[in-house]
Amino acid sequence: MAWDASKPAGADKIKDSDNNIRLNNDAIETVLGTNITAGPTTIQGAILGDATKGRNLRAISFYIQDGTNATTLNCITTNKWNGDIIAATDNIAKNATTGDFTLSADGTTLTIEASGLTGNALMSFATMVSNASGTALDVDSYQTGNDIVVILRHTTTAVAQDMTTLVDTNNMIVSIIYVTDA
Repeated sequence: MAWDASKPAGADKIKDSDNNIRLNNDAIETVLGTNITAGPTTIQGAILGDATKGRNLRAISFYIQDGTNATTLNCITTNKWNGDIIAATDNIAKNATTGDFTLSADGTTLTIEASGLTGNALMSFATMVSNASGTALDVDSYQTGNDIVVILRHTTTAVAQDMTTLVDTNNMIVSIIYVTDA
C-alpha cells in the first residue's frame, strides 16, 4: 500500500500501486476487478463470506427430550438470536415426520424440516450445550435440501447414536447457528 499525496486533506490517502482500492466514499474495487458499492444501504444485511443480500444469521436452542410414547422424541426450538421457534412436538416416531421434525428409521438422524424455518437453510453449525445421557457425545449438524440435520455421535467411536435411547436417561440441548436465504 502507498500514500496518495494527491488526495485533499482529511481524505483517506491509502491505495495500492495499481489504484485498485479507493476509499473515502469512492467505489471499492478488488484486485479481481469486481465492483462493490460502498454505503450502508447497498450491503446492509449481507453476511461476510457470502455477501448475498437477504441472508439471515440465526441461532436457536434445540431441546431433544423423551416423548410420551415409548421410543419417541419430544422436540422444541427456542430463539437465541433471530431464530425460529417451534413449539413442543411430542411423539416424534422413528421413520416418520411429525410436525416440523423427521426422525430416521434407526433414530440416529433428526431433521428440522424447512416448514419450521423462516427461509431455506443454507448452512448450520451446532454444539452440545447439555448432555444428561451419560454417553460422551459430539454433535454433527448440516444443511441438506432446505432442512437442518442433527446427528449425535459417540465421542470415541464416532458412531451415530439412537436418540430415543439417549433421552430415556435425560434431556439434551443443542445450540444451532444457521443461515437462511430469507
